[in-house]
Amino acid sequence: MLYAPRDGRLSPDRAAGPAEIDPGDWLGGAFAFVIGTRCNPDTPPFVPGLGMGAEDFSHLLAARFPGFSPPAAWRVLQQKPIETKGPLQEFDDLLQLFFEHMAADDRKNREVAHLLASACMGSDHLWQDLGLPSRSALSELMSQYFPGLAEKNRADMKWKKFFYRALCEREGIRICKSPSCASCLDHQNCFGPEQ
Repeated sequence: MLYAPRDGRLSPDRAAGPAEIDPGDWLGGAFAFVIGTRCNPDTPPFVPGLGMGAEDFSHLLAARFPGFSPPAAWRVLQQKPIETKGPLQEFDDLLQLFFEHMAADDRKNREVAHLLASACMGSDHLWQDLGLPSRSALSELMSQYFPGLAEKNRADMKWKKFFYRALCEREGIRICKSPSCASCLDHQNCFGPEQ
C-alpha cells in the first residue's frame, strides 16, 4: 500500500522510509497525496498511474520522488489501463479540457493535467482531493498551469463545478435551469465557501 499523508511524505508503506517533500512545495505535496489516494487500488476510484502511460508515470516518480522505491506489485498495478466507465467515465474528457488549456505543451504541464484529472475523481472539494492547504493554493496552481481556464472562472465558481460546466457547454448541454448564475436557486452550491 502507498502511504501519502497530508504532511507531504510519500512511501509504499511506513517501514519503507518516506521520500521527503519540501513542505512549501504544494505541487510536490499534491502529487504525493494524489498518488497515495487515486493510485491506491484500496481507495476507490482507482486511477492507475494517474492515467499516464507506464513510461511517463515512471519518469514522474523518478523525477519528483527520487528516493521512492515502491514494491514491484504496486508498479504493475499502475500499468493497468484506466477504466473509463463508472466513476471514471469523465476522466478522459477532463484530461482533454486540461490539455486544451495548458500554459505550455510540455511534460510538466501534461503531468499536472493528469494530476488534476485524477484528483477530480475524488469526492471532496478539488483542493482537498489534491491535498492542498487551501482553495487559494489551487487557484494559484490553475493560474500558473491553466491560465485560460483560470481566466474563464472570474466569478470564482467551485473548480469541479466549473470544469463540469465547461464540459457540458462544450457538448452543448444546458444543465442550469436559470438564465444566469445570479438568479439560480443553487447559486450557493456552485459559488459558496469551501470548507
